[in-house]
Amino acid sequence: MQATSDIDTDQAALAVERHDCPNCDAPAGSACRTRGGKTAAKYHTPRFVLVPALREELEIPVPADRHPGRAWKQGPALAVVPAPRTERPVRIGYAR
Repeated sequence: MQATSDIDTDQAALAVERHDCPNCDAPAGSACRTRGGKTAAKYHTPRFVLVPALREELEIPVPADRHPGRAWKQGPALAVVPAPRTERPVRIGYAR
């Protein structure tokens, strides 16, 4: 699945993982987690909307090399540590 016309799935995953997940508290450099602690199959929306090129996407799948569905473990350290965020998370919508 192509995330955008310019970014493939692996590049999208790397861009998403530059940010901590506000939904599951996965640290930068790691995939999102389920409530059971396993690696999620898709990144949580609040995380990938922080990447401007991916804001219009409906879902971003976690690449197979992150082992979705298996017990989560910390990924490798990032080569470049991102600067602390100054913007606030954006609420996309509300559902009941």
